[in-house]
Amino acid sequence: MKVVGITGSIASGKSEVSKYISSKGYKITDADCISRNITKKGNIGYKVIIDNFGHVIDKSEEIDRKKLSNIVFNDSKQLEKLNSLLHPLIFEEIDKNIEAFNKEKTVFLDAPLLFETMLYKKCDEIILIYCDEKTQIQRIILRDNTDEEKARLIIEKQMSVEEKMKKSNYIVENNTTLDKLYFKIDEVLNIIIRD
Repeated sequence: MKVVGITGSIASGKSEVSKYISSKGYKITDADCISRNITKKGNIGYKVIIDNFGHVIDKSEEIDRKKLSNIVFNDSKQLEKLNSLLHPLIFEEIDKNIEAFNKEKTVFLDAPLLFETMLYKKCDEIILIYCDEKTQIQRIILRDNTDEEKARLIIEKQMSVEEKMKKSNYIVENNTTLDKLYFKIDEVLNIIIRD
């Protein structure tokens, strides 16, 4: 089985690519989805966050991601702490998920922090989705209803696109339309599946 990583900085279009690939019938393990699931009320990640970060819950008693984000993005030690607590739990679920697809010829691992968390080591090949910074900032502002300063802060916390490019097998620019993005992804899939 070939494992292909899909990654990209925030608001690059990585999730859109994953949805498109999934719509073609391929199996995708989504690290963000796993992270959200393990931090839902009643799951182990929820308890870990409450025990270590206090009262960061919303009215429905779920983790208030905005509150937690404000804590960890303003304090690198808190971010390291959160990652050291949650990443082992997330990685264990990722391994289980990929193993469940063991009859597939090719599976995909969607992870925004593929390189930063060393998840790339689970991958045979990597697709990087990127866009220029101006487009990225506009998308973050629209999607997260935030301001430019916060958008830039989030971008600065991530590994640079240039560094990610050096480590990727396929580099897909996503500055324009979804149709153009899908066309480029079809080209990459043809190469991956052919090999």
